[in-house]
Amino acid sequence: MRAVIVLLVLAVVAMGGGYLWLRSWLHSEDFRTMLSAEVGKALGAEAEFGTFRWEGTTVDTKSFDASGGAVVGEVDARGLSMNIGLDRVGERVLELQTARINEIKVRLDLRDKPDAGRQEPVPPPVTPSAPKEPKWYDRWVPNEFELTGLDVGRSSVELILGDGPIEFSGTAWSVEPGRSSGSYEAIGSGGEIRFPWEFVPELRLNEARLRYQDSTVFLTESDFRVYERGYATLVGEASVGGSGGYAFTGTLTDVMADEVVTEDWRQRIEGKVESDFSVVGKENGPSVSGRVRLLDGVLTGLPVLDSLGAYGGNPRFRRLALSEASADFHWEDGSLLLTDIKIGSEGLMRVEGLLRVEKDDRIDGRFRVGLTPGTLARIPGAETKVFLPGERGLLWAPLHVTGTLDDPEEDLTDRLIAAAGLRMFEVLPETGERVLKYTERVMSEDVADRIAGTGGVIEQGTDLIDRGRGLLDGEGDVLDEAEDVIRRGTDVVGEVGGLLDVIRGKDKEKPAPRTPPESPREPE
Repeated sequence: MRAVIVLLVLAVVAMGGGYLWLRSWLHSEDFRTMLSAEVGKALGAEAEFGTFRWEGTTVDTKSFDASGGAVVGEVDARGLSMNIGLDRVGERVLELQTARINEIKVRLDLRDKPDAGRQEPVPPPVTPSAPKEPKWYDRWVPNEFELTGLDVGRSSVELILGDGPIEFSGTAWSVEPGRSSGSYEAIGSGGEIRFPWEFVPELRLNEARLRYQDSTVFLTESDFRVYERGYATLVGEASVGGSGGYAFTGTLTDVMADEVVTEDWRQRIEGKVESDFSVVGKENGPSVSGRVRLLDGVLTGLPVLDSLGAYGGNPRFRRLALSEASADFHWEDGSLLLTDIKIGSEGLMRVEGLLRVEKDDRIDGRFRVGLTPGTLARIPGAETKVFLPGERGLLWAPLHVTGTLDDPEEDLTDRLIAAAGLRMFEVLPETGERVLKYTERVMSEDVADRIAGTGGVIEQGTDLIDRGRGLLDGEGDVLDEAEDVIRRGTDVVGEVGGLLDVIRGKDKEKPAPRTPPESPREPE
């Protein structure tokens, strides 16, 4: 019995001695060096904790720094504290409990590394030496660290991509281990996010949920405020390994149209913008696709609409309420493609088609323009030779837009000029004989070629009208109106250019005030 008691006492003394030794080792410089090395290994960078200050099993340090890694470019943490859990020491596991960082700055390089997949040369085998006899205290030295929780009061994170950094600032994080070994889950709240792409506005984070596993960060849920009253959501994933790939999908709602357009368009457009989109990382940068819609849209103060309203006798054109305004978009490497464009105002007009804007600002758009009958009735030939009956009870005409954003061109005006010139000789049967009598004198072969073709310029068409006016004395007012409408038709080019600037995010100088179109004179 006495022997048993002695053995128990010796066991307690040994355990107590082991605990005291372990506590002394934790407070030593060896432990700080070992912990720095283990965290650095996990980050793939050189890492070092500042001087430790102990109170029981709780340790504080002013700093933690890491740098030089292929992905982790820099970590600068200030005001760290954590409790060291000893419950699993028997398993040689040391728990880092209730860890907290007051402020941290992180810079991660997610760019594709050309040699990321290259294998390092395998060193020659080394003949193992005879195993050393383990020391009595080796069983107490942990060889694994486990983070059970981490709170970050304020963070600043810079994710470097091929075309610029994504910057997070002012976000608080709560991190805990995931269900799978080596995985972590995090919840972030507050702060702002700025992107390197001009088409993405600054986002204000409400809350985001992330999961890290196998060198990949999964954004499982997030919602943001954007502009003044808008909302955005985003989900997806990004690799923090060598590939640097990423793919996200998101939505945008309740954004006012005047918040996303250039200054000179803010008084011309009303409504709310919404969009569904996806962003995929490629070698040449992000590829962005989706669909954008304008809800409850209204267009006002556009010269081309004022002209249509004046000549069609319909005041609804002056403040055009849109029943539909949407398009699919694809942006990649500086080029923009808009397809399935649909812009319509019920009972007035409709535009359908596609538009391509190249990286060098060259444009190529092919549209169908539909107008209600009577809108262009006062332009000779417009509704019989250019705009033809089609679906929805509208008169339709093709429109081809070319040139550049700064100098767009369209082909509809020339066709209206040519049609007006031809129609001039058909619309007035009572003067037709007189016109034909003098056709040879008025229409040289050169002028006839201009009428027959569709590639003439405005000056050619108006010159023909001027000559015709001398023949058709009683119908001069009608020709004045035709000439005026055709000249105003060139405003379409300017408005197309302005709209493209809005899509591309370019700022243009505010145009000088335009003189509103005069109401057309009634023909005598």
